[in-house]
Amino acid sequence: MAPINFSADIYKICMDTYSGIVTFYPLKSQPGAAAYDARGIYGTEAVDIMGEDGSIISDQRTILDIREVEYQVLPQQGDLVFLAAGNFAAQITEDATYEILDADTNGGGETTLSIRKLVMPLP
Repeated sequence: MAPINFSADIYKICMDTYSGIVTFYPLKSQPGAAAYDARGIYGTEAVDIMGEDGSIISDQRTILDIREVEYQVLPQQGDLVFLAAGNFAAQITEDATYEILDADTNGGGETTLSIRKLVMPLP
């Protein structure tokens, strides 16, 4: 049985099916470099936080999954990414700029970017 190449056999198919075009502003990963377009899959994940009294606070984490092989330099914490509503069907209702808070690789060719919507305009 041949090994599975997750990047080529799974993540590429997911990107081809579900991704939207985004614009990265590589402020930290490539200081001074121009913005560039790429693709990613927008989503949210549930986050439950247990309080000291045993209560649970439910929240969500906004994410953008990217396929690592599609990037010469991976985006990192502190970079910005612009998502146009028209590129993500009904998932996003308005154009917005997000800050990358964290980047976690899964070791198989995909990185999940934790992103936070900014309320200020681009620099």
